[in-house]
Amino acid sequence: MVVNKVLLVAVGICWGILIYAQEKTVVPKDTSIVRVVDKIPQFPGGLQGWRRFLENNLDIGRAVQALDSVAYVKYGSRQTAYLEFTVCEDGEVCDIEVLNKDGVSPEFSREVLRIMKKSPKWEPGKVADKPVRTRFKQPITAVLDL
Repeated sequence: MVVNKVLLVAVGICWGILIYAQEKTVVPKDTSIVRVVDKIPQFPGGLQGWRRFLENNLDIGRAVQALDSVAYVKYGSRQTAYLEFTVCEDGEVCDIEVLNKDGVSPEFSREVLRIMKKSPKWEPGKVADKPVRTRFKQPITAVLDL
């Protein structure tokens, strides 16, 4: 009788450990990108919110200071950086890259990357009203006047 109780307790403990281990299993995050969406990602507040965010956070001072005559001829005073990034299901922005690095000054490229890393969460893209990971392209233009 004691052997049966010990066996029963041992089986119960093993079963509990097995259930606990299954509950703690980490499911890998879905990193697939959805290319066609019903609703594209949007910055909070839309276009006006985006404009306000850029006005309040974009610091082109270094880019202006670095714009000597050679850089002025190569890049011009009006520069547009074309960014591509991922907007995750929760609206987080990641995997940011400047697509035309050779077409803008290195200082301006660094600044637009810095500002996108500061970006608040976006409204994610949606398919059938369900948020999905989406790649998004966004230009940022600045006039670097001396």
